[in-house]
Amino acid sequence: MTAPGRPENTGPPQGGPGPGPSYALTGRYRAVRPRVGNGPGHPPAEPVETEVEFAYRPPSSWRLAGAGRVTVTELNHAPWETPGLGYPPGDWPWAFDPSPARLVVHGLTGLPAGPRTVREERPATELEIPGPDGSPLLLVLDDELGIVLSVHGPDGGYVEEITALRLYRTLPDDLFADPDDGAADLADQAELRRYERIRAHYRDRRLPVPAGSWPGPLGLPAPIDGDPDSGFLVLDLDVRPATDRPTGAQLVRQPLPDRPYRAGWAGSPATHLHRWRDAHWQWTLALTGHPLTPDRLAAVAAELAALS
Repeated sequence: MTAPGRPENTGPPQGGPGPGPSYALTGRYRAVRPRVGNGPGHPPAEPVETEVEFAYRPPSSWRLAGAGRVTVTELNHAPWETPGLGYPPGDWPWAFDPSPARLVVHGLTGLPAGPRTVREERPATELEIPGPDGSPLLLVLDDELGIVLSVHGPDGGYVEEITALRLYRTLPDDLFADPDDGAADLADQAELRRYERIRAHYRDRRLPVPAGSWPGPLGLPAPIDGDPDSGFLVLDLDVRPATDRPTGAQLVRQPLPDRPYRAGWAGSPATHLHRWRDAHWQWTLALTGHPLTPDRLAAVAAELAALS
C-alpha cells in the first residue's frame, strides 16, 4: 500500500498510552495466534497467521488491506469487548480479532520501566506484562509514539508486531475514501455461484460423509463450498451434541497439488485442526469442542479413502 505524503523520520511527538499517536502512520501488521489444544501435540500445532497493510490517521481513520480486501473504517479503539490490546474471556484467549488497532491504540496504562532497545530503527523500551493465560508477555513500546511495536509470548507461539513503519504529518483524504466495492461484490457473487453450483451437484450424488467411523450422531451433512470440476469440497457435517466429542465439524477435500485449506473454520484459532492425505485427496477436518483421538482419526481417514 503506497501512502502519498512526506514521511517524518525525526521529532515525532510523545504519544504515550492515550488515544493514540499524533502522527499518521503506515506499516504492516502481523499476528500469529496459537490454535486451541496444540499443547499435547495432537493435533499437530498449526498457528493462524494474519498479515495486514495499514494506514492510520489520527484520531480514528483506518485503511486495512489484506486477504484480497480493502476496508476503510473509523475506530478510536480496537473493535471488541476490551478496547486495545485485550483478549476475549473464556477458555482460549488467543481467538481475538487481529487488527493493528490493538497495537497502535493499545489502551495500556501504568506500564513498568524496562530496558531500552531499538526496533524498526526507533528507540523503544522492552516491558514484561502478564498474559491472559498467566504467562508473561514481552512487549516493545515505541518511546516517542507510545505505540506497541511488538508483543509475544515466551515460546513464540503468540506474536503481534508492526513492521515497515513510516510516519507522516498527515495522510490525504482520498486514502481513506470508501473503496470501490465492485471487486468485493464480484467476489461475493462468485462465492454465491459456487455455493449454488455445489449444492446442485450433490443434490443427487453421495457426499463423502464418514458416518460409520464418526464418534457420535450426524444430522444432515451439506456442502457449503466447492468445485465439482476439481473435486474441491467443503462440507458441514452437521454434528449432533454428544459428551466429550466434537460439537461441530467442517470437512474439506482438495486435490493433492492444492495449497492446504486455510479459510472458514480452518482459519480460526478456536478450532482443532486435523490434516492428512490419501492416494487421491488431501483432507482437512476443523472441529469445535474436542479433536478426534488418533485411533478415531485413522478410522475416519480409512472410511473416506474407501469412499473416494
